[in-house]
Amino acid sequence: MKGLIMKGGAVLPKDFNSIISEAAELIRSHSFARVISHYDADGISAAGIMIASLKRAGIEYQATISRSLDRATVESIADEGSDFVIFLDMGSGQIEWLDEIRGDVLVLDHHRTVRKSDKVLQVNPHFHGLDGMKDVSASGLSFLVCTALDDKNWASAPLAITGLFGDMQNLHGYSKINAGIIEGAIERKLIAKETDLRLSGNSLTEMISSSVSPYFRQLSGRDDAAAEFLRSADLDESAAYGDLKEGGRRRLMSMLTLRLLGQGCSKETVLELSGDIVTASANSMRIDDLTELLNACGRTDHPGIGLALCLGDLDALREATRFRKDYDRMLLSALGKVEDDGAIVMKHIQVLKPSNPSLAGAICGISMQYLLEQDKPTLAITRSEGSTKVSSRATKSLVNAGVNLAESMKSSAEQVGGVGGGHTIAAGATVPIAKEDQFLELVDSMTGRQLGTGS
Repeated sequence: MKGLIMKGGAVLPKDFNSIISEAAELIRSHSFARVISHYDADGISAAGIMIASLKRAGIEYQATISRSLDRATVESIADEGSDFVIFLDMGSGQIEWLDEIRGDVLVLDHHRTVRKSDKVLQVNPHFHGLDGMKDVSASGLSFLVCTALDDKNWASAPLAITGLFGDMQNLHGYSKINAGIIEGAIERKLIAKETDLRLSGNSLTEMISSSVSPYFRQLSGRDDAAAEFLRSADLDESAAYGDLKEGGRRRLMSMLTLRLLGQGCSKETVLELSGDIVTASANSMRIDDLTELLNACGRTDHPGIGLALCLGDLDALREATRFRKDYDRMLLSALGKVEDDGAIVMKHIQVLKPSNPSLAGAICGISMQYLLEQDKPTLAITRSEGSTKVSSRATKSLVNAGVNLAESMKSSAEQVGGVGGGHTIAAGATVPIAKEDQFLELVDSMTGRQLGTGS
């Protein structure tokens, strides 16, 4: 990237820095902000950063965490008549609707854009030669804008890192922007970072049996099987990971690596077993644990608890921990079903039909990585509110081979009267139930063309 400058510890292209400063000035010019954000870990983190910054600036606010941004939601927001609306982790794909809102509108979104707007101020990496899938998340955008507003907002760096972990931008190394946020947070002693096994639990058995991602065939969700697996490696199943000597840690890592390779996982997925363990200095909480707590709150329809957790509410931590246990239990049960039954395999894609819509995205992504064929993107379809909801996931290898889920979801959905979009590696769509089969055929055909293997 040419013309890089430093902004609060993160490396930014000059034109990107300019739009971030403009966004900060827009926030500063208002005494009230209506905040709308997405319900996943990245969206909730982005909202937490923004709200903490608004509070520090003495700006009043009203916040809503939403599953999606449809026409009805936008019209409802417009009818409120707010002078200033901020959309986080959404909005660039619905820019034509946002143009109709009367007041000032700010969008901080890292998903693929439709077009620029004369009315809506968009802070989106795709307008500046950056990739929203890996270079910066919505929480990162919220953080950059808020540190431009006030350098004291560096205190929210752990939330920015939580969001990028939630969107898996920590895998395979950090981009310059994400690396700048992490390095700046370390310099300010806001976080600590080390490399180790990316599993957590009170005992070795719990680490493995409670592991959702990575998902270990015949071990995840099965205490007895996990304990027997550990004994076969001559490891004390009741011991804590921290009690293991170096030889024991190496043996455990080797056994788990072989396990994942044996169940057909890609080399890049296996390498994710070990990675950065980032801990927030203020409360000694692991960032990956906070990420999972926020995801669980959002997916179990308690995003407000997740937002309160971001703002330091200890009662919210207790509630979020309970939701995470419930969520993980549901996920492990659903993934066990995928392990047993597999997917519906089409020519170029594979399809899952989870019974719980709130689990569809997670089931799709985890199954793609750990349970299903690696040469076909995975789609998870559920029915909700009279429509078919679709989540889709690919692998880095499939994207490198030409798969673009943002394109196939958007194009196929629009052909059947629906909507779709997202990232190349992860995207979603909503289509009429009656057109579900036609939609899948269109995606299957388009994926074949992307891979160069025919329609």
